[in-house]
Amino acid sequence: MECERGEVTTTVLVVPIAMFLILVVIQAALVLHAQAIVDAAAQDGAQAGQAEAGTEALARTAAQSVIGTGAGNLLKDVRVSVDTDPSRISVTVQATVKSLMPGYAPMISSTAAGPRETFIPAIKQ
Repeated sequence: MECERGEVTTTVLVVPIAMFLILVVIQAALVLHAQAIVDAAAQDGAQAGQAEAGTEALARTAAQSVIGTGAGNLLKDVRVSVDTDPSRISVTVQATVKSLMPGYAPMISSTAAGPRETFIPAIKQ
């Protein structure tokens, strides 16, 4: 019986810490997965907007489509902003990842940008 002294105390201390660490690992995996989805959404939006016939609305729709398909209910407060000028387009996707821990709401963001395609007619010589 003397060998078992303090076993309950050890269990009471170790189990909650182990459970918290498991929760942190799961939350980190959710944030990394959400970041990959947001990255893909920004890239797809920028690609759609880079096309010669691409518009801000098309870029926004493409980004939102990726979010809708890949995120399920993992993301909340998703914002897609598109910034264009005649030669470039930039798509930024921002979101909050749903959290497993109260009081923790990780924000993630991704921006993809590139030149817009333009038709330049050949010059006859």
